[in-house]
Amino acid sequence: ANEPETFIKYLNNLESEELVEDEYGNLRYIGANPNNYVQFNNELWRIIGVMKDIENPDGSKEDKIKLIRSESIGDYNWDNKPSGVGSSTSSYGSNDWSDSILQKMLNEGAYYNRTSGDCPYGQNGATTPCDFSSIGLTEESKGMISDSVWNLGGSSTYNDVTTKAFYERERGSTVPSGHATTWTGHVGLMYPSDYGYATSGGNITNRNTCLSRVLYNWDGGNYRYCPENDWVYNNSSQWTITPYLSSPNNFIFYVASNAKNVTPFLAFNIPNALATRPSLYLKSNIEIEIGGVGSSASPFVLKK
Repeated sequence: ANEPETFIKYLNNLESEELVEDEYGNLRYIGANPNNYVQFNNELWRIIGVMKDIENPDGSKEDKIKLIRSESIGDYNWDNKPSGVGSSTSSYGSNDWSDSILQKMLNEGAYYNRTSGDCPYGQNGATTPCDFSSIGLTEESKGMISDSVWNLGGSSTYNDVTTKAFYERERGSTVPSGHATTWTGHVGLMYPSDYGYATSGGNITNRNTCLSRVLYNWDGGNYRYCPENDWVYNNSSQWTITPYLSSPNNFIFYVASNAKNVTPFLAFNIPNALATRPSLYLKSNIEIEIGGVGSSASPFVLKK
């Protein structure tokens, strides 16, 4: 009876205190180190959860498993196009993911093609050598990715935004003038709300208290239990895909390693390029092999 079943059906039927439903029906892994490891691309990735009604390129919608790479692939700029190139109106890049240099690296450049190349690092389009010949996407992995429509809505404030508010704004249409509200592709980044919803809270500050606290204020007193019991926080400052709306439109939200909160950061900033953790959706027909329990030592194993 060891027939594989679809991974999404397996997770939907999995009874675990580490896998909880948010108010929008998405199933999310929570806690400091839940058993959400999966072997993907011959390395460890982690399951953010089962996301409801993710749009396909043809406009249809379906539930999809969302993954994020366990570790960063390196520190890079989100964007550093010179002023006048694409959506960039300053020498500090643009916060439009649809033509961001990092997006191109992940979806058509060195990372996607599992080669070495030049990656965004520095002002006015400067680059640094990057080598993804051993950690870039394999052909088998590419075949497991479900091309999806990613929402690019932003927020014009940051010190009053809860996880739920971020979730709504990410899916809204408020973007800088002329910027895309959605982007269709293979590989993106996490949302601020993915970070927020991953907390299990602690004994003193429970999950509901964490979720009602603005993400900018997760950094003090008993609220430290919110990021401390959140597996997405991994001691590095890491990009999200979501723009902060402020002129000249070159700030992105990121998870800060020191304050452990969500706050804006320049798309281009040296020497403080940020950790890049690719995120993607799996095709719904991907199966799971019998065996793995989801721990880092025994991750779930996928079967195409």
